[in-house]
Order: sequence, then structure tokens, then C-alpha cells
Amino acid sequence: MQKPMGRIETIAASGREQIPGVIPFVRARTLTVTVRITFGASVDADATAELYYSPDGNRWDTLTYATQAITFTAGGIVQKTFIIDPPEHGHMIIKVLNGSSQDTIDHVIGWYSIQSWGATGGDSRGLIDTANVYD
Repeated sequence: MQKPMGRIETIAASGREQIPGVIPFVRARTLTVTVRITFGASVDADATAELYYSPDGNRWDTLTYATQAITFTAGGIVQKTFIIDPPEHGHMIIKVLNGSSQDTIDHVIGWYSIQSWGATGGDSRGLIDTANVYD
């Protein structure tokens, strides 16, 4: 993974914030997302990474495309990586929900990596020649 796509300094108790940046898809095959969070000492619930899809980068789904719980460790730093099966084209954003009503989460950082299909010939590889199968 490269440099972080974005950072949120603080998410208030029970708050939700978007990690700055947009994930673009062109012939996407696999999306790997990593989120790192510093939990406050009084945190009492998990955080949730939420991914939202847009076909054009302007109109975003109101329901999540995917979610991933990030188990809290009060006063600790937790980093979690997860794999998403994305649409081949479009865009995604990452929001993080602080499930704790008692304390903030801080220094939320997001990274992503995309594995894409080849630009040409992807559909022609691996064809099975059945001409001689039943001879």
C-alpha cells in the first residue's frame, strides 16, 4: 500500500466521519482496505468502517456497500485490513463510525490497494477448447 489516502484527527463519541479521499475503480477486481485507529482510554464499543459506492463519484449510495467492525482496545491502537469484492467501475468512500458513547477515537488513517483486471485480453484468457473432449 502507498501513502495513506486520508486521516481524521478525532471522531467524537458516537460520531461518524469520512476519511478524506475517494477510491477510484477502473476494471477493479479486489479492493483491500486498511484502517488504523487510536482508541480513547474510556472507549466502550467497537468502531465500524463503512464503505459507500457511487457510479460517478457524485451521487453516493445512502446505504453501505460493505462494513467491517474494528474491535476496540481501550487506550490502544488497532489496525485492521479487510478485502472487498468491488464493482469493476465507479468510486468508494470510507466512513468510520465511533460506536462508543463514552470517548473519542483519534488518528484514524485509511489506506487502500486495488487489484485490477488487465486492460485488454482479460476475457480471452483461459478459454477451454472442447473440440476434442468427447472423441
